[in-house]
Amino acid sequence: MSWTEDAVSFRAAIRRSGSGLMITIPVELSQRFLLKEGQELLIYGLSRSGPDLEGALQVYLGYFVVHEKAPALIMRIDVGDKSLRRLQEVVDEVCRKHFPSRTGLRMLSESQVEIELVFGAITPTAIRRLREMSEVEAAASEFEFTLSSAGFKVLEKRIEEKIVEWRVIDPAKLSKAPYKVLEAIRWRWEL
Repeated sequence: MSWTEDAVSFRAAIRRSGSGLMITIPVELSQRFLLKEGQELLIYGLSRSGPDLEGALQVYLGYFVVHEKAPALIMRIDVGDKSLRRLQEVVDEVCRKHFPSRTGLRMLSESQVEIELVFGAITPTAIRRLREMSEVEAAASEFEFTLSSAGFKVLEKRIEEKIVEWRVIDPAKLSKAPYKVLEAIRWRWEL
């Protein structure tokens, strides 16, 4: 994997601070990367020789990890003599209407499947508004009805809060998210 350079760059000056030297990170970059005072980081000295010798400092922040608390609908389904393909079609139909942020389908036995739909604000491509519990309950009822209508037997249905870990979210997306979304998530840079 290669690094992607941000389009905006800043000029800065090195200043003395006690017996060390200091560089100020512009507010735009600190907001873009959600930096916090006291955060640990690594600094590497880099050089390359071409026609001239060049030098650089790389500030390595680490891996950006986000934990989101989100409601999840978990259903245990008896497939019976119906096909898994038909079950997947029903799940896809419900997902197109209610847009869960994550879906999972797991075989428990030859005839039982567990389906998990997480209704979070974070998706791999966007940040959405938080879902009200009443919206998740309505989606659960509709999903149960759709499954029963298609001939599947719902053995168990429950809604619980899950902590979902995301490791592919750009901090710039979170920095622009509404405040209410930020209340449901925690993030950190992990070295």
